[in-house]
Amino acid sequence: MARRVMALLFVLCSIASSLSSAGACTSLRTRTSDGLVFYARTMEGEWTLHTVMGVVPKGTVYQGTLPDGTSKGLKWKNKYAFVGMFDFGQPLVSDGMNEKGLVVGQLFLPGYAAYETFERSKADKTLAQYEFGTWLLSNFASVAEVRQGYRGVRVCQGPVGDSGPLPLHYVIHDATGDCVVIEYTAGKVTLYDNPLGVLTNSPPFDWMRTNLNNYITLTDMNVPQKELKGLTLHPPGDGSGLFGLPGDYSPPSRFVRMVALTQVALPVAGAAAGLNQAITILDNVSIPVGSVRQRDGKATRYDKTIWSVVADTANLRYYYRSMDNKNWRFVDVAKAVGAAKGITTIPVFIPIDYPDVTNQAVPFK
Repeated sequence: MARRVMALLFVLCSIASSLSSAGACTSLRTRTSDGLVFYARTMEGEWTLHTVMGVVPKGTVYQGTLPDGTSKGLKWKNKYAFVGMFDFGQPLVSDGMNEKGLVVGQLFLPGYAAYETFERSKADKTLAQYEFGTWLLSNFASVAEVRQGYRGVRVCQGPVGDSGPLPLHYVIHDATGDCVVIEYTAGKVTLYDNPLGVLTNSPPFDWMRTNLNNYITLTDMNVPQKELKGLTLHPPGDGSGLFGLPGDYSPPSRFVRMVALTQVALPVAGAAAGLNQAITILDNVSIPVGSVRQRDGKATRYDKTIWSVVADTANLRYYYRSMDNKNWRFVDVAKAVGAAKGITTIPVFIPIDYPDVTNQAVPFK
């Protein structure tokens, strides 16, 4: 596996220089009135990821990467099978769900992520920051278990090339709706309860929660007309209650927007309606190419939504779509891991396949 790890490091280092201006990831959670929990997430960036959907059966052996690039860190055999997005040609997830309905998302935290100090004497408990999500999916069935066991490893900065590090923080959900965020900053780890179920990027999660106080006047009700002396003022149209909801793509604005929309959305019942609601809310952070841009010398760099996922944690269906093909597809987790004899993959980027329904026309009645 050493050659594969070094190949991964080359890819990571080659894209890391763009992470400070890219990686506008967003995640959220919704619940239906009958208790179904949905997790949704986008992956953004300016690069082209070679993403595939990975299927990892129970009993797969992993070994952590040390800061020097050697595969001599923590060795583990996964207790739970899982599926997820493999972005860098390796069996490591950027996002995924295991057979128990635990979901883990790795989102960018540029400017703040700083991991634990490497200690040679604890190398057998060490893994790189980009392996932590895979370890969580491999070993835990619930958020409650994560709270008890997340300190069982040391998460250190993986090998860093000339381009810089890969800054990540982590959001974990389960089928009960429980959610936590794990962040490594200033060399220390902090676990936050996340009752809102939303996570974006920088600044860290505690700042994002505090910033919500600035939007306390937002309401889900349209404002009424106002009587002035000699003049009646009317709202210009529906939606005036959420006037002031930030609409840009910065991480704080996306965080506020997702909290507001997940809170005000009316409860729906059933898996189909729950899926539709999660997709509808997630669409509010999808980035059209050109709307997020940055100068890099004479060149202009553009962010885009590379892929999106929605996890139905009750029915163990993991839905996904790519930037080029907006049609949603899904993997049945139980069937996929039950049939896998080893690690297998499913294409994510496939040609657009909008169906032609012209011949379905029938006489009007």
